Amino acid sequence: MNVTFWGVRGSYPVSSPYCTRYGGNTPCIEVTAQDTCIIIDAGTGICPLGHHLVERGVSDIHLLISHTHWDHIQGFPHFAPLRLSNARIHLYSLAHADRSLHQIMQQQQQAPFFPIPLDEARAELVFHDLKEGERWQIGPFDLLCKRLNHPSYTGGFRIECNGKTFAYISDTDLYGPRLHGADMNEGTDAEREARRIDLQRSAGDLAHRANLMVCDTFFLPEEYKEDWGHSRTVDALQLGREAEAQRIAFFHHEPHRSDSQLDEIVEHHRAETGHSFDLFAAAEGAQIEL
Repeated sequence: MNVTFWGVRGSYPVSSPYCTRYGGNTPCIEVTAQDTCIIIDAGTGICPLGHHLVERGVSDIHLLISHTHWDHIQGFPHFAPLRLSNARIHLYSLAHADRSLHQIMQQQQQAPFFPIPLDEARAELVFHDLKEGERWQIGPFDLLCKRLNHPSYTGGFRIECNGKTFAYISDTDLYGPRLHGADMNEGTDAEREARRIDLQRSAGDLAHRANLMVCDTFFLPEEYKEDWGHSRTVDALQLGREAEAQRIAFFHHEPHRSDSQLDEIVEHHRAETGHSFDLFAAAEGAQIEL
């Protein structure tokens, strides 16, 4: 299983000398094995990936969308395989209560937001609305989707192949006091607290003994805002310890975080944890073989 980072930045893309090494595209990761291509999220990083897939002749594509906030889908209208009549693109996301993934993706490509409607794509599009805790297979991969603590309907993914495990846990407040998702704050205080703990367990299920865990680290501890639905660097380390993950990639970097600041953050936490993890900050272009 090969993992390639195409976009690692959160909230919105940036282009500046301060981020040339880690990159400024919003979330997109490619996971491949045995000629099967899985993509996680369709931020602006999916734009260069799309051209790369066309050059490689990849026509059967599986796109997992953690949630449909703008920074995770804004690259999709510019995804080059959409224009290929021989391409088949499967899209998967945690089901919303009141609309389908197909409807959501159509809405962002209708006038006046975009000039080319989704229905005019030449590629075949197949949409899959996933249930909480759903397991399914794509080629050699076994996958699991679990809900995370983030506004709207947000899912994380666990991908297993040939005895190796990759966990994608972005856009979530792992240990904060609030519930953020749609329909999460109904019921009694006790019911809401039980729900919050269940969401923590879901993240742990995704990360359990993962060979590589990609985790939301938008905030430093001193920057944390409990109403945003994002995690801190220390939260990723806590989850890594609890889940016994082998490697941790800091991800969804704050858009103003510079290359040198990310270097310092990683070195600080490596020293603090006694190098008990293989810890690094995700960077565009990085490839990891699991």
